[in-house]
Amino acid sequence: MNLKEKVQELFAKYNISLSVSEEVVEVKQMTEGILEDGSSIYTDSDAWAVGVRVMIKDAEGNDAPLVDGEYKLADGSLIVVSEGVIAEIKPMEEEPKVEVEVEAEATEVVEQSTEMNAEFEAILNVVANLEKEIATLKAEKENLSAQVTKLSAQPAIESVKAEFKKAPKQVEAPTKSFKKMTYEERFAYNLSKHK
Repeated sequence: MNLKEKVQELFAKYNISLSVSEEVVEVKQMTEGILEDGSSIYTDSDAWAVGVRVMIKDAEGNDAPLVDGEYKLADGSLIVVSEGVIAEIKPMEEEPKVEVEVEAEATEVVEQSTEMNAEFEAILNVVANLEKEIATLKAEKENLSAQVTKLSAQPAIESVKAEFKKAPKQVEAPTKSFKKMTYEERFAYNLSKHK
């Protein structure tokens, strides 16, 4: 005899019957949401909809209905609660950030365009100044070219024959003989010959 049969025989002897009763546990689906401030709200419904009760846990952890008002969820949608139930659901609003960004980008483009115009004007001024300087340099070049032409027509020296016709330099004769001169006197004499 196995253990199960022994237990059943013992229960039969004392007229004890064991029966398993099946309890039905109803599982309710709940939908939870997070408010913008981080608080958790929930409903016993399977989705957020108008007419659904909205609950929040109080400080002791007990269920309490959500106070009337407008609440923004973390996903950006807005619910309006009246008497503990949802009176209205507003989907997430498109924020005008795109327009602001577009306006900011447009302002930036205009600023860049203004900066580029200022730089372009500065470049045009530099080009105009360079053109003036080039015109001045051309005028100077023409003046110098005319002077070079005029000077190139003139001879560099009168003539070679005229140079030879010039009288040679007269060197004074020394008062002493070269042998009797001191080194300083000889140096001075030779230096005066070549002046």
